[in-house]
Amino acid sequence: MKVGIQLYSVKEHLMKDGLGTMKEVADIGYKYIEPFSSNAFPIGEAEKAYGLGMNRADAKAFLDSTGIQIAGGHYYYPGLEAFEDMCDYYAYLGAKNFGSGGDFYPGGKDELLRKIELMVKDAEIARKYGLRYYYHNHFWEYQKFDGKTVMEIIAEETDPGLVYFEQDNYWAARGGVDPVKEAEKLGDRLILMHQKDFAKDAGEPINLFEERVDINKPIFPETHRTNRHVGTFAEVGNGILPIQDYIDAGNKAGVEYILLEQDLTRIDEIDSIKISMNAFKKFTGVEWD
Repeated sequence: MKVGIQLYSVKEHLMKDGLGTMKEVADIGYKYIEPFSSNAFPIGEAEKAYGLGMNRADAKAFLDSTGIQIAGGHYYYPGLEAFEDMCDYYAYLGAKNFGSGGDFYPGGKDELLRKIELMVKDAEIARKYGLRYYYHNHFWEYQKFDGKTVMEIIAEETDPGLVYFEQDNYWAARGGVDPVKEAEKLGDRLILMHQKDFAKDAGEPINLFEERVDINKPIFPETHRTNRHVGTFAEVGNGILPIQDYIDAGNKAGVEYILLEQDLTRIDEIDSIKISMNAFKKFTGVEWD
């Protein structure tokens, strides 16, 4: 599989100098990107502070000049009125994948089923533009409703040829499951992976449901914000997660891209992604160009 980067890893730099940061990311050696909150390239019209939101002709010219390719893109949340415009935009830029960065289901299974209906409608729109629609997990998708995890319910309630998945291996582990086994369950519906790493000195269990979050209670955005702190993240390849096992499982499933990401870092973001790149080169079964 090819190695890329989720641009959330350099969000603070993007805010200060969007295109300059993008060029720097490409110069470092990251040629495959996944934008987030994507109303327009590469971050979104809704986030003017990033200095981006380019029209598609300029965005295409920028991509061509830097050699950057789009592995996928995130939007929040299913059912947005602007979703079709996003699909049109990203298809023009040459993307093959576009999907949801996740959602919350504090209302339980009924809320989940309502939102799955929205996902399906969005996936049908994406398919019109030649895009594979995917869903990205966090830890709370491994909470169970009626004996099945959120991820299992999404998979069962959707057409395998319409809705695909991007497995975030860090968050799956934090949800108390084995990412290798989860990749096996998803099979060829797993088209992308995210790879973070868990710090050696985190001072807490990997599984958030062991100590910090009650698996039987509703999980809200605030639950996520409270439990996502810098001390649990390491530069990718410098923590304790068995990343080679995840890569092997991804290759077996046919995953095309594994995207490095670090939500929070104790050091400068650019220095962080350089360290992750250098450390990640020790793994086999991946390619950079």
